[in-house]
Amino acid sequence: MASWEGRTSRITRPPIAEINRMAGELEARGEQLINLGQAVLGLPPPKSALMAVRKYLDETSVCGYSPDPGLPHILDKLVQFLDEWKGISGAAREQLLLTAGANQAFVNALLAITQIGDEVIFFGPNYFDHVFAMELAGCIPVEVEMRRSQGRYVADIEEVRCRISKRTRALVLVSPGNPTGSLFPKEQVEELTRLCKEHDIWLISDETYDLLTFPPHVHVSPASLGIHDKVVVVGSFSKSFGLAGWRVGYLFGPLAMVEETIKVQDTIVVCASVPSQYAVLGALEETLSYRSKALEALEERLEALLAVVDASTLLSGYRPDGGTFLLADILGPQSSVDFSKTLLKECGIITVPGSAFGQFGEGRVRLSFGNQSVEVIQEAGRRLANWERELG
Repeated sequence: MASWEGRTSRITRPPIAEINRMAGELEARGEQLINLGQAVLGLPPPKSALMAVRKYLDETSVCGYSPDPGLPHILDKLVQFLDEWKGISGAAREQLLLTAGANQAFVNALLAITQIGDEVIFFGPNYFDHVFAMELAGCIPVEVEMRRSQGRYVADIEEVRCRISKRTRALVLVSPGNPTGSLFPKEQVEELTRLCKEHDIWLISDETYDLLTFPPHVHVSPASLGIHDKVVVVGSFSKSFGLAGWRVGYLFGPLAMVEETIKVQDTIVVCASVPSQYAVLGALEETLSYRSKALEALEERLEALLAVVDASTLLSGYRPDGGTFLLADILGPQSSVDFSKTLLKECGIITVPGSAFGQFGEGRVRLSFGNQSVEVIQEAGRRLANWERELG
């Protein structure tokens, strides 16, 4: 078969695809696997979210489209959320777009602000879907390594400055980061925002895990600083409200830019799923209580996973500032793909090899704690310890 010639040919499938294939075969044989791969919140959605959807279904005889940006009264609710939870004051409904998840919001933004051949700077280890989107858009990905310092991953702002060229169109910030779980402190967010303003480039801030930031750390959105008018916020309800399968996120940015993204939105999906929009409307009523419950569960699960990693002779980990996962070093010669495959075959534990997150993820493995109970995480630890004893 001849090689594929479409624009997708430049994109490689992530290593997790092979891990998932192997896991499927093992499960089909009756193996009891523990999934530490999926970076989701293993809690049911807020009851108010489900109630809002039921009310919509009961009262709606014709299930039609919403306007491309989303239903106006739900966008108004999201304006309140931005003000109360992100400190983004003065936002207008017209600056918002409800999307089929944060990934689609990112693609919408990228297609609206870039031209083929533009450079986009981002931090690594990286979120691979962002890189895929850059390549689909015909952009040139420029990766800046986050280095470890005092048990955290930190950004080198001077290296970012050095990588900016005449072709740079945007900088992508993910905080807390995926897969590192590291939060950019306010000082660095301010510095990066000023740097983007200085060079007149866009700043795309992916804030998927903002509500899942562990105290005393505090998430800061660059859109709340009032420094630069070319800031785009990409957000998700998948992780913060347990609505992953509902596929709903949002985009916030300057009015003229958001109007351009509507062209992309209409081309791809027309509008976010209307029942999912109502799920968001209900979920936002419980932001405070649901976030508190989610953080309590996540911190208990994180402590359980840290105990597993600390006791391991094969792994070494760092406490994340937020999110539902940690990135652990592999203490051995195996590649991250080989290690994940071996861990799956020998222990029945699903993980994501670090190489899925780019060149700076190699030698590491992402372990998710958000989707499993403390008891299941402890069982994963027992399996790992038994395997390590067999290895001697």
